[in-house]
Amino acid sequence: MKFLGPNACEEAIKRGQLQVLRIAHPAWNRTLALRQMAKNADVTVHKEPLESLDRRSEGKRHQGVVGEGGSATFIQMPELLKILSLQGSTGLVLLLDGITDSNNFGAILRSAAAANVSAVIFPERRSAQVNESAVRASAGTVGLVPLVRVVNLGRAIDELKEAGLWVYGMSASGDKSQNYLEETFDTATAIVVGSEGDGLRLKIFERCDKILKIEMPGKTESLNVSATAAIALFRVLAAREKKY
Repeated sequence: MKFLGPNACEEAIKRGQLQVLRIAHPAWNRTLALRQMAKNADVTVHKEPLESLDRRSEGKRHQGVVGEGGSATFIQMPELLKILSLQGSTGLVLLLDGITDSNNFGAILRSAAAANVSAVIFPERRSAQVNESAVRASAGTVGLVPLVRVVNLGRAIDELKEAGLWVYGMSASGDKSQNYLEETFDTATAIVVGSEGDGLRLKIFERCDKILKIEMPGKTESLNVSATAAIALFRVLAAREKKY
């Protein structure tokens, strides 16, 4: 796994994932604190030409810093269900239905980490995966939240419902959509967001206990999926704290 940029590398060091830190000549002097952090964590540090980092990052933006280390860790559904049983009504899961853009995927993981969700669930196919672009977009927060990669997202929803979670799908379309501000989220909750272009697939839409929408009084009809996920997650937290 590659970590692109100083923020991603710093977070990887904190998690003990970084093994090698490569810094371009132009970035050497301004990365003293990062290099010291790497040294304290026994991470190997190399000073390399900028062209070398460009090749290693395959042309992706890296700000003169590229790290290499262990890949993200995943848990399985049975392990997540055990975690949720211990968390009771405070459980909060985010499901991603067909998020294919790595930048959106990474931004969503960052929001999920900030909201301290129980886990993020996404499918093995027709979905972005945890790659260098996603890690960079997450500002290195991949690894701060449990990830569950499943073969069938619909089946995962069924398992969550059987475990007592209330499943909310985020969608602005359709007569079934209700204002997300009216929910109390006072039980274990799963939030499902759909793909950037098509939203929730029908079979996922139909599995949700309730469909919620974010009212937009402005001149746009929709939000970026990463923004939708962030708003929904923090609304759950605010409602539970009764900070209306």
